[in-house]
Amino acid sequence: MPTSNEMIRETREKFNLAIANKDAETIRSLLAPSYHIVTGRSDQFHGQDEEAKRWSQVFESDPTAIYRRKTREISINEAWGIAEELGNWKGSYTLNKNLVNASGVYSAKWQRTKNNHWVLQAEIFTTIEFDESCIPPDPL
Repeated sequence: MPTSNEMIRETREKFNLAIANKDAETIRSLLAPSYHIVTGRSDQFHGQDEEAKRWSQVFESDPTAIYRRKTREISINEAWGIAEELGNWKGSYTLNKNLVNASGVYSAKWQRTKNNHWVLQAEIFTTIEFDESCIPPDPL
């Protein structure tokens, strides 16, 4: 049986492949019902269904959009079935007919289900490098 670390890494790769294959339903299956995300632009979304809908809209409106997450480190609390993943991300998309590239770091919180699957509870992405045409977050 694979270790929790291996299972989380495999699930992350499933997420990467789902993005590449424009598969919002697979993405949905990898998220906890109460999933929460803070994007690289600081937009926030909540819920498994809302996130699947958001990805569907991204895939439909911009077929060039691609994002890849690469795990650097995973810390696991086996007794509680929770884990933190730290990594780097890269993405590109089309904005105003220009290809835009951005990248940065992320932190993800995972929880093990009763069926021994790991799902994402929350993700926080921070944009570190970006093209000039990237739109910054709205001021607070």
